[in-house]
Amino acid sequence: MFRLLISFMVFISAHVWAAASPSDVVSSATNNLIADLNKLTIEQRSDDEVRRLVMTYIVPTIDQEKIASSALGKYWRLAKPAQRQEFIERFRELQIRTYSGAFKAFSGEKLAFEDARISEEGDKALVKGQLVQTNGNVIPIDFRLFKDETSGEWRIYDAVVSGLSMVKTYREQMTERLQGTNPSNADERMNKLLQELADEANQVNTAAK
Repeated sequence: MFRLLISFMVFISAHVWAAASPSDVVSSATNNLIADLNKLTIEQRSDDEVRRLVMTYIVPTIDQEKIASSALGKYWRLAKPAQRQEFIERFRELQIRTYSGAFKAFSGEKLAFEDARISEEGDKALVKGQLVQTNGNVIPIDFRLFKDETSGEWRIYDAVVSGLSMVKTYREQMTERLQGTNPSNADERMNKLLQELADEANQVNTAAK
């Protein structure tokens, strides 16, 4: 289920612009990404090629600090500035790896979206959609966006598939790994987590060669 959730985040992640509505951001990104995927055969979807697509469509779109701080939850405030920055980078790599795996699994699914529901304050939006699988099964998907105060762009910060939130899932994972962390041991525990994430990335990269 989590891999499926990540695949939906991949589908709706692309370059955004201030004039685009939340629904436009989602639907345009989806169409562009699916078009690129359809140009590739299964054999052409190498790790490097899939990673390139992820870097093209996802990385420029996601607010990495917002995602990372949400994933770290209450432990974000215990981390030093340098640790926060490194976690953002490690977490970014974690997302890229997960998204890349989801890209390879894509095969003929279709997405349809409703008009966005924008908050009264005008700074958050919800775009509800459905993913229709090749076997006819329909899976509900919600996309959450926020409006960047500086650029005015709508940016995707979460996806909820069949009730499962990407951000919540990551936060539960990090909370489990940092359980027992307090102000007196936060520095040591955070460094340990960062090293573990780095080691995991190295293991994956080595296995892929």
